[in-house]
Amino acid sequence: MAIESRLIKELISEFNMSDIKKKMLDGERYFRDQNDILKKDMKTYTVFDQKTGNKKKIVNENKSDEHLPHGFYWKQVNQKKSYICGKPITITYNIPTDGDKDEKTKSAEKKITNMVWNTLGPKFEKLIKNRVKEASNKGRAWLHPNYRNGKLVFEKYPTEECIPIYDNETQTYLIGFIHFYTIQDLTGDKPEDRIYVECWDEKEVRYYIETKVNDTTIFLEDVTRPRPECHWYREIYDNALNNLKRIEKHSWGKVPFIEIENNEEKMTDLEPIKPLIDAYDLINSNYVNTVEDLKEIIWLITGYGAEDLLALIENLKVNGVARTNDTTGKIDAKLLDIPYEARQALLKGLKELIYEFGRAVDTSNKDLIGQAPSGVSLEFLYTDLDMKADDMIGGLTSALYEVLWYVLEDLINQEYSMKQKK
Repeated sequence: MAIESRLIKELISEFNMSDIKKKMLDGERYFRDQNDILKKDMKTYTVFDQKTGNKKKIVNENKSDEHLPHGFYWKQVNQKKSYICGKPITITYNIPTDGDKDEKTKSAEKKITNMVWNTLGPKFEKLIKNRVKEASNKGRAWLHPNYRNGKLVFEKYPTEECIPIYDNETQTYLIGFIHFYTIQDLTGDKPEDRIYVECWDEKEVRYYIETKVNDTTIFLEDVTRPRPECHWYREIYDNALNNLKRIEKHSWGKVPFIEIENNEEKMTDLEPIKPLIDAYDLINSNYVNTVEDLKEIIWLITGYGAEDLLALIENLKVNGVARTNDTTGKIDAKLLDIPYEARQALLKGLKELIYEFGRAVDTSNKDLIGQAPSGVSLEFLYTDLDMKADDMIGGLTSALYEVLWYVLEDLINQEYSMKQKK
């Protein structure tokens, strides 16, 4: 796909700055328990200055700065992945017949099914599980059919490196695809990151590389890579001498990328629950810091000078008692109550909302799980998870049909090549 340097730069820049990519990266971070609470400064707080009438920030270096991220999101994504991919994928090839199938037909069906699985390979199910996780975290996931050492493989591309280009009318038919990634260039005086770009269409792929011209960054065709004018090559060898006879150029006739949608809106699983998880993290982190900063007893001490006060504090810490002949001195102990029950009620409510809007099953909820629920109760318990899984299963099924199309095309091409050799 021939594309102008200016347009490549604009598309990549716009995508990198988009809210869509930010949500993709958020989903990946939260799956790895890198919640926003880890970036929050717990030592800084804002107060209102009555003299100036403005707000000002105050930093208390003595304040505790503990951060507690909670893995609700990791648990929910893995729960959904196991729910969808818990059973092995079943693929069978069916030859239509008017009556009962004879042994020859059954044998042919089994042979073709085995050929499909041999092409997909033993790691295909693991690949699909990975794509389900990717789509959950980033709203969509991509598979790319490619040839490695003459064998068809399906490669996974990070979604945050992919820009699909759809038709203008329906916005559903893929007419182009941009895959960009960053590699550190070590050829210059100092290491420098450079963006490499693949531009795919229905017939070919072109390669571009980020290049600096004066003070401007442009994308030029990568002259270090050959211009293929196709999607993939096939090498044809002579049967007798095993010499290379020719190299055939092939194209799939469509943009070779398979999309797996998380749902119709292509939303991440994090979006509905991120504010709730952030609130839960903040409340629990503040509580831990409060407990850390406050002592069980606050001493109210009056009538002591600075030197006497230091000696008094040391006596209290070492011996637990204070003795003084000063009749004006006074020591009073105050206990502080931390509102534990109110905090627990708030956290419980937040947790329930996280699972409700995350459409997941809270397996730690004793009220739901600990009562040995019946079949009807279990069905009700898993209703939301069922609906969330169904949102993805539709897109996943469609993607698997696309995978099989490429596999069957490959088998047909292999059969044709075998006939050519004969």
